[in-house]
Amino acid sequence: MAEEFDIHVRQKIQVLKPGTNEWFNSSIQDIKQNVISISWPYLQERPLVLCKGDTVQVRLAAERAAYYFNTTVIGETKDNINLYQLAYPREVERIQKRSHVRLPVVLDVKYAVLQDDKKPLKFIDASVVDLSGGGMKLAVREEIKENTRLMLNFILPFRGKPELVKLEAIVIRNQLVDQVRLIYHLGVKFVDISFHQQDMIVRFIFERMAQQKRLR
Repeated sequence: MAEEFDIHVRQKIQVLKPGTNEWFNSSIQDIKQNVISISWPYLQERPLVLCKGDTVQVRLAAERAAYYFNTTVIGETKDNINLYQLAYPREVERIQKRSHVRLPVVLDVKYAVLQDDKKPLKFIDASVVDLSGGGMKLAVREEIKENTRLMLNFILPFRGKPELVKLEAIVIRNQLVDQVRLIYHLGVKFVDISFHQQDMIVRFIFERMAQQKRLR
């Protein structure tokens, strides 16, 4: 069995079938007895069809690293949803993430507090103060307690094509920075961010840093 690594139920993953170059989105539904059960992977509305014995590559993002491993499809099952069963990997490649690179930047963002009652979300305008692949600092006009979960919608203004990003996040700290205008800075950490989303954010950060370097 592979050494322990950061893998857990409900974690977002991506699955690649050898011979293709398309990563399909999935999530871990169960881990037990050396078997990882995942939801059927989809790319938009297209499912990834797998058969027993197929080899696949899996990648997943944890807080401080990304993990890649190859494994084998050992079967299918159903538990409210269709599942593929994968063999627990024997070897895992760990790659240190660049998510700690933080860029001071001003971007518009809309946020909504996620409630357990599943009422329609009420989005409020705010500003991004800085951004990394793992989270951001927000300037808001209300006090929001730590551990509050938020839904964030913001646009990364790439030079070629702006990209809309929708992410869940959790508040890990808050600070009143302007007592007159009642402005708070929130430090938030992204929750279950996909590789595609994180790649976009990190790519935007390095693109913007390169632009700033050229202007010096």
